[in-house]
Amino acid sequence: MLERYNSMLSAVQALDASAHIGGGAVRDTLLERPIRDVDLFLDEAATDAAASLLRSEIGFVKVGEWKSYEMFSDPAVARVAKFEKADETIPVCLIGLKHRPALGMRDNLARFDFGICMAGWDGREVYTAPEYKTDIERRTFTLCRADDQTQFNYSMSRFDKMTADRYAEWKLVVPAKFEKLAQEHALRKTHYYDDETDAWKLRDLGTQVLTPKAR
Repeated sequence: MLERYNSMLSAVQALDASAHIGGGAVRDTLLERPIRDVDLFLDEAATDAAASLLRSEIGFVKVGEWKSYEMFSDPAVARVAKFEKADETIPVCLIGLKHRPALGMRDNLARFDFGICMAGWDGREVYTAPEYKTDIERRTFTLCRADDQTQFNYSMSRFDKMTADRYAEWKLVVPAKFEKLAQEHALRKTHYYDDETDAWKLRDLGTQVLTPKAR
């Protein structure tokens, strides 16, 4: 399924050899689930040329641009531009990264918030991080990154959204190091709170496994 994007990916890689598709599109393809969008990561310096290429050679139309990644500011992200095509239902997001040298696929995936999102495609191979494999085996979303409260809140909203349909019954794993952020989040009232013990349940390994309530 990802091979349908090879012509687009190879064209962008002519501008930036480190360009790759990462996150949800790769994860959902591997798990044979519907793709919602395609995140194409590349060096910030190549974004203008890549955007022009998408419009002139591949027939995409730019529908929006943002200076932050999704709902929180990511220090590695310089800009995000969304493109849609008349005969496509799946939009493409160009995500320009600030790092010098260009941030490669594996290093970029290591920055993602959930282990299950740490999957990428560079047109030649699919790469999945150890955290991805662990989440697949356990059917969990393990929080791996939470820079601040805003980013933590955004990740929890993504978990709610994905477990509402495509990943129903998958569990959330929150390492103990994020407990303070979790306490400040409304999620604690609906998912974290245990009626019988009125306490946090932390395993010996320092993680907490939570099952989302029925919606």
